[in-house]
Amino acid sequence: MNPRLSLMLAVSSLVLATPALAAEEEGLTPEKVAAIQRDEAAAQAKVNADFGNRKPSEMSNAERGQSIRDQQKESAKVMEKHGVSAKDYATFTARMTPEDNQRVANEAKRLDDKAKADKEAEAKKRKGDGEVHIQQGFSDADPVELESEEGAEPVVDVDSSLETAPTAPSAPVVEIGEAAGTPTKSGGRKSSKSSRRGK
Repeated sequence: MNPRLSLMLAVSSLVLATPALAAEEEGLTPEKVAAIQRDEAAAQAKVNADFGNRKPSEMSNAERGQSIRDQQKESAKVMEKHGVSAKDYATFTARMTPEDNQRVANEAKRLDDKAKADKEAEAKKRKGDGEVHIQQGFSDADPVELESEEGAEPVVDVDSSLETAPTAPSAPVVEIGEAAGTPTKSGGRKSSKSSRRGK
């Protein structure tokens, strides 16, 4: 191989690799690309929802133009949030290797799993621990608390009419047994024959 040719190949490989290395030094990595893509997708979904998730062919020219402008604004906000210029981002993504693309895919999966776990944890936190605690009755020793504030002492309200009544409070009288006309063990009422035999 010609020494001049090998020198030109070495220099050209350094020149071509420099923008990618410079972009990584600026903070662009495949992992950051995955985060930017995720934020961009969320922003685009928001804009699409604002326009009723309609296809461009279903929109008027004015709506379509406004939709495009809104998408560009949201994309610029995402780039600004991550501190990357659109030009550097486009250059970096265009020069990514298959290994870089795999890193982006792995990071995107990790971010999705993390978001899903956070969502489930938030739902579980709002829902409680999922167990229903059952208390068998209540007493003065173990009162039931209907409303409480964190860190506050429990307050027990006692009905004053219960304290003054010497016996149980007046309640409607309920007849139990045959006098109330309830069925007997055989399932029917007593027959009139058995009452006649007694006479």
